[in-house]
Parts: sequence; structure tokens; C-alpha cells
Amino acid sequence: MKHKSLYAFLLTCTVLSLSQMAQSEVLTQQNYDAQIQHYLDVIKATKPILDDPKSTADASAKSEAFCQRIDAYQRIVKLSEDNSQLDMASIMHMAAKNFLDRQQQSLTKSGMTTGAMCKTTPAKPEK
Repeated sequence: MKHKSLYAFLLTCTVLSLSQMAQSEVLTQQNYDAQIQHYLDVIKATKPILDDPKSTADASAKSEAFCQRIDAYQRIVKLSEDNSQLDMASIMHMAAKNFLDRQQQSLTKSGMTTGAMCKTTPAKPEK
């Protein structure tokens, strides 16, 4: 009976480990760079809406752009964590995490959360 429990435990650990590995996407440097560039392009596209003082975007457009920007930074964090061995991954992780932390502090001071403004789903790299 003792061996069955140990076997069940080891089997469970193995399944959980494989499940975790399946959720993490290890990329080549070229694929990582391409995905990071995609997310940076998303962030850049939000700048005229969110950062330009002359922006004429309405509240809905600003909210959508804000959520797209947050999502892009979250995806950069996740992608960089999963591919920490690649060039620039640690720097991209640090920069994106810093941005997200500052946004969270700002929202918290305002009595809001990202979840209140944006649909919260776990960030997954796009393929």
C-alpha cells in the first residue's frame, strides 16, 4: 500500500510538471525577438491615443488602448520569464514588470484595479 501511495504521488508530480512545461513556451531567439517586436508595436500603436495631449480619442478608445497596452506588457513579462536564457529577455522582463508595477501603484492610489478596467485573462504568447 505504501508503494501505491508513493507511485500515485510521483505520477501526480510528473503530470503537474509536464503540464507546467506545456504552458511555458520556449522559443528560439528569432521567434522571441519577433514576438517581442509584435508586442512593442502594439504598445507603440497605443501612444497616440494615450500619450498625445492632442488626442481626440473618446473614453472607450482610451480604455481599449490602455487594456491593449497592459496586455502587451503582461505578455512581454510572461514571454521573457519563459525564455529567460535568451538575449534581452531579462531586460525586457525588468522593463515590462517595472511598467506594470507603476501602473498598478497608480491605479491603486486611484482606488481602481486593472481587472476593473480590463477583462482579466492570463497572458499567453501569440503564435
